[in-house]
Amino acid sequence: MAYQVLARKWRPQTFAEVVGQEHISRTLRNAIIQNRIGHAYLFVGSRGIGKTTTARIFAKALNCANNIDGEPCCQCQSCREVAAGTSMDVIEIDGASHNKVEHIRDIRENVQYTPVNGKYKIYIIDEVHMLTPQAWNALLKTLEEPPEHVKFLFATTEPHKVLPTIISRCQRFDLKRISVPLIVQRLRQIADGEHIHVEDNALAAIARAADGGMRDAQSIFDQMIAFCGGLAEGELITEKDVIDVFGLASGIELREMAAALFTNDINRAMVVLQSLADSGRDLERLFGDLINYVRNIMVAGICDDPSKFLEVSDSELADLIGIGRSIDRQMVQRILQGLVAQEWSFRAAVNKRIYFETVLARVMLDAHSVQLDDIIARLNVLTGVLPPDQLPPPRPAIVIPPAAVSTAAATPTSQPTVQPQVAAQQPVAAPQPVAAPQPIEPQPVAASQPTEPPPAAVSTVAATTPPQPVEVPQPVADTPQPALVYTAPDMQEPLTTSAPQDPAPQEPVTTPSQPAAPSAVEPPAANPVDDEEARLTTANVLLSMSQQDNFEYNDDITPETDVSIPQTPFLAATTSTRDNVSEEAESLGKGLREPTAEELQKLREHPFVKQVNDLFATDVIFARVKKNQ
Repeated sequence: MAYQVLARKWRPQTFAEVVGQEHISRTLRNAIIQNRIGHAYLFVGSRGIGKTTTARIFAKALNCANNIDGEPCCQCQSCREVAAGTSMDVIEIDGASHNKVEHIRDIRENVQYTPVNGKYKIYIIDEVHMLTPQAWNALLKTLEEPPEHVKFLFATTEPHKVLPTIISRCQRFDLKRISVPLIVQRLRQIADGEHIHVEDNALAAIARAADGGMRDAQSIFDQMIAFCGGLAEGELITEKDVIDVFGLASGIELREMAAALFTNDINRAMVVLQSLADSGRDLERLFGDLINYVRNIMVAGICDDPSKFLEVSDSELADLIGIGRSIDRQMVQRILQGLVAQEWSFRAAVNKRIYFETVLARVMLDAHSVQLDDIIARLNVLTGVLPPDQLPPPRPAIVIPPAAVSTAAATPTSQPTVQPQVAAQQPVAAPQPVAAPQPIEPQPVAASQPTEPPPAAVSTVAATTPPQPVEVPQPVADTPQPALVYTAPDMQEPLTTSAPQDPAPQEPVTTPSQPAAPSAVEPPAANPVDDEEARLTTANVLLSMSQQDNFEYNDDITPETDVSIPQTPFLAATTSTRDNVSEEAESLGKGLREPTAEELQKLREHPFVKQVNDLFATDVIFARVKKNQ
């Protein structure tokens, strides 16, 4: 007897054998038991998930002579003929090659004849979306009112190409993708039946490569048997064999690359990527697998029961939960958003390896940089609007739990476990707020990252203790320039700047020629939270930036608005404001006054303000003085 592939040999013959489509199997069985059988059915779904198989089982059950609870017996003459494809009452038609009006005309002429042996005459039309509109229109009347002995079963992967008038005359069943555990369970059943020696990790890799299709998984399994054997006692199909044949990435390799993203280690990610690229891995598939892996970590970290959303084994689920709940959720979301934003561009890239490396470097830089909300919160603390205890907490050290011991193929990288990286490759966590103000520490950049440094954090000013310069550890040797430590003294005192590279104490630089001016930024005397109207918000920053960037394109902004609307203390110094300023923006000026020219000039020359100016690429002014001063 000629060899028969596994997909045909192990094709389900009853509803109970159909995997992952219990909702459809139950509905069709109940329809047969209750004798509520429609005249047309439409099966919709992706490839290899059981559309045609379900249609054949349903046709077999309709004409079965010994039907038991809606299931075909598979022993009677009708069932054997349908299984062999020789039944005169079940006609299977390929819609791709019989898609013209003359083919539909033949069906219309033959439906008037009664079935030969069975109870019904059943037409199974596969790939029905290939029929032309003229062919559909020719079948429309027959489909709406067919003879009692005629049933139509349609199968398609593209239901949007089927006319709505046809869909409305059919009972539609949407088949879903088969989960990885169910595919692994079915493959294990096939392996035991065929006496094939294969690892569970290899079956899991095959199931992931199948992308929810059972037929694809069985075809891949058939190919692996031909490549590795597995029939003899000493032969074993391993996960490494599956990875080598189909260019996949193992779970350990994906974990290693994701850990490099979370710990801001571009060198570690480059090592994994180089190993995978040199071994012939499909980088486009690798990019998609990395996105899916980071998504699984995000889901495992934010959901109470991630098993409802993730199609992974128990050991993999435990590992994902350990990673997702040990790192910052917002940082994981920023990394995932950065990867997803580049997915479409990555597919169109000519040199995918270089583009992959660029995306990794850029995503790390954006995810680990100081965020705008932290800058705004520190500005509010500095200006006395918020108390020091509301300063954003420092970023904790990122420690990825070690991976569980696995029998899978070893990772090609030289770092089997994930450890926190040196300070030059991670964002430096700011110390806890104390009585003395904390310095501003610009983010150092590793040698392999882009040269553009991330935005610097902003220090705070204590309400009662005069500010003093604070020493910080020296940066590592590969940092291009030593970091400057800036303090935020009282505006009534001279401005000072301290640099770690000069160990000798320096006298503060004073300007005696300028008279003492009122303080532009004064720490609050009592409860600063009560001054709610003076709080700086992210919305104010974005609104001011949009005013400055889109001035000539926005009809709402006119030079005349300065005459009728009072100035609002936004960050950017613009020459005009919107005529529909929100009530919150108008209330910012209550109880406050604009600083004098001398106060503004002193504030512009302050090192902290210069840093903010460089951060927003504009003339940032945020100064107000209480009217009673």
